[in-house]
Formats: sequence, C-alpha cells, structure tokens
Amino acid sequence: MDRSVYNLHNHTPFSHGAYTIDELCAAHHACEDVEFAGIGITDHLFCTPSSREIRSEREFDRVFARETRNYIDAVHQARRRWAGKLQVFCGCEINWPLNKDKLDLIRTRLNGIDYVLFEFIDWAGLTQLANQARRWPCPIGLAHTDVRRQFPTTSMDQVVRTLANARIFYEVNVAFLPLDQHAQWLSILPNHRVAVSIGTDTHDDLSCIAQVRDVADYLDSVGLGEKYVRPQPRDAAAAPSSSGRGACATANNRSA
Repeated sequence: MDRSVYNLHNHTPFSHGAYTIDELCAAHHACEDVEFAGIGITDHLFCTPSSREIRSEREFDRVFARETRNYIDAVHQARRRWAGKLQVFCGCEINWPLNKDKLDLIRTRLNGIDYVLFEFIDWAGLTQLANQARRWPCPIGLAHTDVRRQFPTTSMDQVVRTLANARIFYEVNVAFLPLDQHAQWLSILPNHRVAVSIGTDTHDDLSCIAQVRDVADYLDSVGLGEKYVRPQPRDAAAAPSSSGRGACATANNRSA
C-alpha cells in the first residue's frame, strides 16, 4: 500500500482514551506499516449520564460549553504543533441515544469542529439525521456501524441510498476485520456517492493503528480507495458556510 491515509477515529483523556493528542500523533507519525497523512481526534462531546436531563439551552451551555471549547482549543493547538508533519483534524463523536433530542443545540456549538461521528444510531435515527444532514455546519458520518446488525429490517440498498442522498460518510472500522464478513455491504458502496473513512476507535491500545493497512488494502481491492473522506479544517471562529454544510472532499479532492 503506497497511498497516504487518514485515521479519523481516536480518543484521548478528554473522553475515555489513554493517550494524549501528541502521543497519538507521534504514534501515527512513527508507524512503519502505514503512511499516515492525517489523524482525527474524535472525543465524545455533549455526554451526560442517562439519569441527568438537560432541560434548557442555558443548562446545556453551563454543562458543556467550557469543556467543548477547551477540547477544540487543545486539538487546534496540536494542529499547529504538528503542521508540516501530520495533519490533525478536530472531530468529535456523539452518542445518538443520549443526544438525539438536542441536535438543534449541538449544531450551533460546533465552531472549530471539522466533522462529527455518530454512534449507536438505529434506522429511525438515521432517517432523522439524513433529513437534516445538510443543515449541519460540517460533514457527518457513522462510526463503527455494522449495517446488518444495526439496521436488520432495512435493505442494504435503502441504507446506501439514504447515506448517498444525505452525503453522510461511512466509517470502516478496524474492529470489522476480517472485512470479508462485510463484503456484501462494502461491495455496494463503490456504486454510490458515499465517501468512506477509516477509523481505529483508539482508546488504550496503540497496536490497532497498524491494522489500518489491512483495511486500506481491502478498500483498494473493492474500488473504495479513491473515496476516502478528507475533512477540511475549520477555524474555531468561522461561521457556518452559506450552504449550511462544511466543506468535505475525498482524498483525491473530488466529491464522493
């Protein structure tokens, strides 16, 4: 594999990861198995214990505003430190069941976030997200989503068309290895305008980084090697684009 790739799913102590941003960057930069062009930090934001209910916008800000700003500032500082060696993206991961009723608030708190990954989304949630996808200020994608298990009563054709129409990208996670067991789904994606990302969901084991090679090789073999999502870095003070959606390109700088 001689193509530079991006690992867009990593956690730090800001949520429940063991390694700092710089430690993750150093591990990716030094990896001999994969030539990484960039890394995405995707800590969990806007999480509350299930027993606690956020009842107002003011309470939402009181609970989350400072920690969100501290997180974004830390990732942007790392981006400057690693400039010229490794591109650092500022993403976040959002738990769908905990936050599905707060999306209008969350969309307004994402200045400086380059992309969002959603986890644990069901079919009703995906259709809701797809209907509002173009209102998000940055690209959105599905994290570690096993299509057969999470949408068991929905055809793969309907799932892929929903993703394509909403421009929602799909993460191929190293946890899915060996990918032959997902061959039916992955063979459908090249025929639709769905971008893909690779993610390790790094927490406390850096050995998963080397597994990106196996995922990238497989995606090349099924025709997805030209459809990697590449988020565009967003300034923390930037306003949402006039289209209501942040810029996003594939690795070869074409739309997916």
